[in-house]
Amino acid sequence: MINDYRITMYNKVGDSLREFNSRKYGEITFVDATDPYQLLVFFQDYNLILFLDNFLSENGEPVDLQELGYDQISFACQSREKGVWLFDQLRQKIIKLDQNFVPTHESINLAQWFGNNVQPNFMVEFNNQLFIAEKNEGFYVFDHFATFSKRIQLKNAEHPQVISGKINFMRGENLCQYNLKSFETFCDSTIQYKALNVRIEEGKTYINSGKKVQIFKLN
Repeated sequence: MINDYRITMYNKVGDSLREFNSRKYGEITFVDATDPYQLLVFFQDYNLILFLDNFLSENGEPVDLQELGYDQISFACQSREKGVWLFDQLRQKIIKLDQNFVPTHESINLAQWFGNNVQPNFMVEFNNQLFIAEKNEGFYVFDHFATFSKRIQLKNAEHPQVISGKINFMRGENLCQYNLKSFETFCDSTIQYKALNVRIEEGKTYINSGKKVQIFKLN
């Protein structure tokens, strides 16, 4: 669970195990737990990336993106080659760095391509594709060379999660799923959630309301 300056680890039944406090690095912008043994934590205010191990201990020194020549990064996530993806807000480009933080690929200027500035609120790699979301514009999908592939029109998709061929997201208080193969969207209106974050893992739904985490077993 992520709350501003803290990451809390829970077991399967909801008991708190460990906690990471990020006060010295600032407020947490995004945590990419694609690799559970190496979590990527991005701090936009300080333009830093920090890696944590599976016990929430710091794994190496923070990566200062400004020292690497990137001073306007608005989002970052992991890549499958143990490197990172960056979104350069000023240049409107996606940049892929290898595990030594050397650039290997970059996209075209997205503002010129789409006719407006892209302002992502989510970015993650899944199945050799990079998914970038804007709340009011849906998803932009790129291949692992940073080449634009397609757009997915899912407006007002909050707290997205790309997993197992689906995009899980909240729309209002309803939990929804978009199938990446059938292109169909289903929203469950039978249960409404007031949540800061929602994730589905191994047949269970985890609801973070800010004060507590609720766990529901999927039917």
